[in-house]
Amino acid sequence: MKNIFFFLFISTQLFSQKIEFKGKLVDSKTQDPVVYANISFLNSNKGISSNEEGTFSMNLNEKYLEFKVHVSCLNYKDTLVFAKDLYKKTLFLKSLNIVLDEITLTKRIEKSVVLGEVKSSVEGVHTSGMRMLAKYFPRDIRVSCCSYLETLEIHFSKRSAHRKKAKFRIRVFTKDNETGLPKEDILNINLPVEIKEGQKITTIDISNYNLEMPENGVFIAFEKLFIPFNEYGENNKATENEFYYAPIIGYAKYSKKDRNDNFYLYTKGKWQLSPLNRIKEMKKYAPAISLTLSN
Repeated sequence: MKNIFFFLFISTQLFSQKIEFKGKLVDSKTQDPVVYANISFLNSNKGISSNEEGTFSMNLNEKYLEFKVHVSCLNYKDTLVFAKDLYKKTLFLKSLNIVLDEITLTKRIEKSVVLGEVKSSVEGVHTSGMRMLAKYFPRDIRVSCCSYLETLEIHFSKRSAHRKKAKFRIRVFTKDNETGLPKEDILNINLPVEIKEGQKITTIDISNYNLEMPENGVFIAFEKLFIPFNEYGENNKATENEFYYAPIIGYAKYSKKDRNDNFYLYTKGKWQLSPLNRIKEMKKYAPAISLTLSN
């Protein structure tokens, strides 16, 4: 019996060996670091983000080296590699070579409309492994006067543990008519946002980018950054990520016209319908994000 326990102990040690999974992401042409890229293990909620130097580091079980990793970042082609091919190596990412349209500023008649205004209390949404959360805003009769994206307002959890100084990124996506999922970035600007400790609301001005709402509506996405700057505590119960990351986006109760039940999460390297949409009691709630449009 002692021999059996000894064997099980040795086997457990062998199969639970931890390593420091680290590497670097750089632009294949400019050799510049690729900042705030998502590194997601497929079929798992485990992941990390590259920092301001393009490097990343996390502790994980050695078995994850055999997993495929999906690397994605604004303005770069998605890349799929085995984790062992990224471990302690430099990965060169190819840019999308996006040519931005010339912005022509015109005088506007000052009209505006707010979609998704937060009028109720806000609770925290902490979804394991969530890299992005996207809320859909339709182009309906309410926006007949206005079509330019002006400002975004995002509310965060009230819980003190979450409310540390933190960074996140804003993304703006078109809607895929076939799948209903977020499709293409239309804000081709790296737009990280930093909030102060205890900050409950932030307003982001995107009027200078001259973005017009597409005919089939738009997704506003909150992108969480899994970087040391955002860590606020160890997740001792975790089987995937070892730390909690701020900020925690808020979730508010809405009337039917602003509820937009079909909001999506980017997790495990792909977009998917939020599981909260399947819970009847949660149908009245949506991410606490509002969008102001002007003409």
